[in-house]
Amino acid sequence: MPIHNCQVYDYFDKYTFLCEMYDEEGDEIVELVLNFFPFDNSVQIINTKKGKTLLRRVQLPPLKLEMLQIGNVVNIFSKLLQITDCAPLTRRTLFKNVESTFAMIKPIPPSEHGKILTFIMKNGFRIVRMKNGKISKDFAIILYHNISGSNMMPIIIDYITSGEVIGLELVAPDAVKKWRKCLGATEPSEAAPGTLRNLYGENTLKNIAHGCNTLEDATQMLELFFGYEKGIPRIPFRATLNNCTCCIIKPHAVIDGNIGSILEVIATSKKFYVSAIALFSVKLLNAEEFYEIYKGVLPEYEAMCIHLAEGKCVALEVKSDDASINIVSEFRKVCGPRDPELARQLYPESIRALYGKSILYNAVHCTDLPEDGELEVEYFFKLLAND
Repeated sequence: MPIHNCQVYDYFDKYTFLCEMYDEEGDEIVELVLNFFPFDNSVQIINTKKGKTLLRRVQLPPLKLEMLQIGNVVNIFSKLLQITDCAPLTRRTLFKNVESTFAMIKPIPPSEHGKILTFIMKNGFRIVRMKNGKISKDFAIILYHNISGSNMMPIIIDYITSGEVIGLELVAPDAVKKWRKCLGATEPSEAAPGTLRNLYGENTLKNIAHGCNTLEDATQMLELFFGYEKGIPRIPFRATLNNCTCCIIKPHAVIDGNIGSILEVIATSKKFYVSAIALFSVKLLNAEEFYEIYKGVLPEYEAMCIHLAEGKCVALEVKSDDASINIVSEFRKVCGPRDPELARQLYPESIRALYGKSILYNAVHCTDLPEDGELEVEYFFKLLAND
């Protein structure tokens, strides 16, 4: 979601967020106020209950306004603060008319997913939930209830349930109307230039994606697609946990809008395809557990854990049709060396060369050891998915 990219800020403008931080010394959760000053990208932290300023106003260049979303964890000089709410004025300024809508990418080849996701993010939507899955006829009937009785209904139901789809929760001001406008007319040949269906749609049936007409419909479909029943996802995750490797698109790459671009690099390699994809929020404890193999080995271990926990990440199960290759080691070549600078010298077309910024912010994590591919995929798609 773009937030006032062209706004001119006054030196005293500020956005105020309510946060929680775990205090190790007192073994307690402390409620804090985080003030963010967009004029110079500075922050201030106040403990209002004690009337103390814990951090005087200081510039923090790595912190972006886009990271300050309710529910996110932000790293303020190695202290992790979870944003729980914001002040009324901040809400009115940053989140005016902001709403969620349900979007669904229809059954298309996985190689096409990247450019669709890039289109979505470039059009100002923030993706807050995402996963691939197969939907039932009952789900499809509810999804297309507005055309029940139409001669096209049985054909649409058969098509939409014939393969995998990707469901998304998109957030933006007036998201329902905005997404419908970005989609364009149902018939791609009639869709306005630059709309998704105009660019990539084939015909009325295979017109790339679906959008809801009302906020009520969107709310219902979000619950049906992403909800749980008796602790089990209504739409199961698609990970096979077999002959696979794991790739995690890190929070900084998600914030930078590079999900789609990274998927396109994977698709371009021709050797690999993404069999499961989902967006996750990772707690610090889980990040430490996931990266435990690097504890005492990599000096960046603690910083790696903090970064994985400070925003949403995208987990991928990656597979290959070529059973003869070692998928873990071969996929690492697609990602490139851990250091993006080295990657740019040796493998300039690799993911880290293209989208990495530093050893810590190197765009993606990928499995190191051949025996860990299935374990790492399982950690996200089985353990965290049902947490």
